[in-house]
Amino acid sequence: MFGFFFKKNLCDVWDNIFYVVITNFFSLIVLFGAVMTFKYELFLDMNEAWRKPLFLATFTFFSILVCTVAFAGGENASSVARFNAPRYGNFFCGFLRGLKEGAMIGLFIGIVTTVAFVSIPFYFSMWKPADGSTGSLVWLGFIIVIFWFLFATFFALQWYMPVRVVMKNGFFKCLKKCYLLLLDNMGFTFSVAMVNFLNVLLTVVTFGLFPGMTGIMITNMNAFRLRMYKYDWLEVNPDLTMEERKDVPWDALIAKDKKTLGPRPLKSFIFPWKE
Repeated sequence: MFGFFFKKNLCDVWDNIFYVVITNFFSLIVLFGAVMTFKYELFLDMNEAWRKPLFLATFTFFSILVCTVAFAGGENASSVARFNAPRYGNFFCGFLRGLKEGAMIGLFIGIVTTVAFVSIPFYFSMWKPADGSTGSLVWLGFIIVIFWFLFATFFALQWYMPVRVVMKNGFFKCLKKCYLLLLDNMGFTFSVAMVNFLNVLLTVVTFGLFPGMTGIMITNMNAFRLRMYKYDWLEVNPDLTMEERKDVPWDALIAKDKKTLGPRPLKSFIFPWKE
């Protein structure tokens, strides 16, 4: 199933390259604003005790803006994943719809980041005091718990936008489903993260234009849509044993999508008019 996911995602992003590039300008504007703001704050003459809180507040603010841009393209990402064309009108109208969602998840990311930057150094200093005395292993335990919480949250948040856009649940229910999806699909979640890592590398090479934020959102939506076939199958077959539940008939579940996508040789990406 992963092979088909990778192929479909590549086709979806490439087939909508103009939409992807144009909408990525908005995330680039936010990124440019963030870089310039952090640069200004770095050289700002101020009390050092206030610098870290200011940085964290700025990070939270721009997290909200980035998430708002992401949610602006949420409906289009869902359309692309369902083999439909994106609509620019949906994207621009999505800014108003996505402001609340972007604010909530952006604020959550800011809070989690603040917890990480404040608590980990504090507990480390308690575990390894600066005066050379012996600290308690309890503090190391806190560090480990926080680390694994951050680790799980990083991967689970890949599912947030698709879950919110498709299922339209409340914030906390969506967040809960993200962690459940991670626990139930760890291997696939890590695989999606690797694809997004490649997306980030390619985004750096193309100076943020492709695939960028829009491409990453399409990737996550494709992953979520295909993974939902598994849960539809489980719902239709509630009497399966635990062993049978692990043997998901992916070939049958994605057969229609394979037929819709059709064969896409490499030549078709470079010379589409020859196909």
